[in-house]
Amino acid sequence: MATFNWPWVADLAEKCGLAPHLGDPMRIKHFRKGLPKSDRKDAIGQGTLWLRKMFPEVYLAPGEVRRRRGLFRMRALFVRMRTALKNNIHGQLFKLGITIDETSDLFSATGRRILRNRDMDEDSRTELARKLALLDDLELHISRLGRVIKDEVKESEDARLLDSLPGFGEITSHGVLGEMGEVKRFPNGRAFASYGGGLPIDNESADKDLGKRTGTHCNRFLRWIVLEAVNGAIRKSPRMRSLYNRVKGRNKSAPGKARVAVARELMELAYLVLTRRVTYMETPPPRPGSKEGAAKRKVKKAREAKKKSGRKRRRDVPVRTSDRPDHPGRKSFRLTGRKMPRRADHVVDPTAKRDAELASSKNKSQG
Repeated sequence: MATFNWPWVADLAEKCGLAPHLGDPMRIKHFRKGLPKSDRKDAIGQGTLWLRKMFPEVYLAPGEVRRRRGLFRMRALFVRMRTALKNNIHGQLFKLGITIDETSDLFSATGRRILRNRDMDEDSRTELARKLALLDDLELHISRLGRVIKDEVKESEDARLLDSLPGFGEITSHGVLGEMGEVKRFPNGRAFASYGGGLPIDNESADKDLGKRTGTHCNRFLRWIVLEAVNGAIRKSPRMRSLYNRVKGRNKSAPGKARVAVARELMELAYLVLTRRVTYMETPPPRPGSKEGAAKRKVKKAREAKKKSGRKRRRDVPVRTSDRPDHPGRKSFRLTGRKMPRRADHVVDPTAKRDAELASSKNKSQG
């Protein structure tokens, strides 16, 4: 099972020529619910599930993926320790009644110079000096790990693709690749978003709808990475900012849902850029079947037909319709693709028609 100490067991099994399989503890526990429990009976139960083809298998990360995950998680651990230590120093100064308004960064060179000049007892100053020394050590380790991660990112094409996403950087791209493992194990972007805890789950009972919540059974590190990238994505990308504002407007009582919606969009985009091998574009191309795409295809088809025919469209030119001296003539237009107007040569002159009628009546009277 995917317990805390499974990696060395899996490596030992591979060295012995075996093919290890990793199981989901939560689902295995569900199958064994209500049954007697011991190490021997648990092993028999898992073997029975395997023979019945009901074993809930999960992804067994290879050694390279585990190494990449460990590198990022170690840096994340040091960052959390640095944040906790800074908060502790702020709390110590607050207890001593010391406030510093001259600078916004208490731990910069200017802030530390101001701290050295403030009055405090010897024990408090010694405690503060130890905390600042530990903070410097953490900063050193974080910077070294950051350089190692950036060197690996420069050699990775997948990291370059992820770096094109809004809110993503070198550290974030490295962390997402490590937690993802092999992108081919996910059938679609929705599955990857569910793995990262970005997919809402229904919570209904009888006729009561308790709303949707994201489950806790997910990769917590991946969820944390993408949620941290949401802030930068909202600032830099109008598309993500629009999505955030729309969801936040619909859920005013729960604004955190807007951040989860943007995180899910980022995870699905990460899956797309890795599978299609393309960089992210802020304005995506029109989807097949959309009105915008149909209009562009229609214009393109008309241009191709015109180019294939090789004939230019005739312009509308006014022409004289009659050259009779006693007739002023009429102007008509020869329109391409339309029915031609009646020419004046076929129009009977009213004066000539009247003369012809008089002559005809005169001939009848004489006859």
